[in-house]
Amino acid sequence: MAHEERRGNRRFRFSWPIWVLQNEREVARGKTANLSRRGVYFRSTVPASLKPGMTVSVKIGVPAGVGNARSLHTIGGEARVVRLDEGDEGCGVALHFSEDLDPFGESQGGG
Repeated sequence: MAHEERRGNRRFRFSWPIWVLQNEREVARGKTANLSRRGVYFRSTVPASLKPGMTVSVKIGVPAGVGNARSLHTIGGEARVVRLDEGDEGCGVALHFSEDLDPFGESQGGG
């Protein structure tokens, strides 16, 4: 049986650095696997302090220019830990943003 896609937002496959904080203290870091306006999935080395349901702050390093991998600006916001997928090569973490994230600095405007 085919898996039905329930996500309403398009996901983009990016491998960008991500930092997860709670009370201004880093609790996990890794590389994004996919990103949308409402959530992110990333791989990390066993973020033991993350638990489903936790609220965390997220910072994602976005390349500032095409082909300029050294210059990053950060985007982020508040998110809830939705899922942890433990595996042999670390842990996959699914986060759901409290508010839409604008990964390219291109706000839709309007309201």
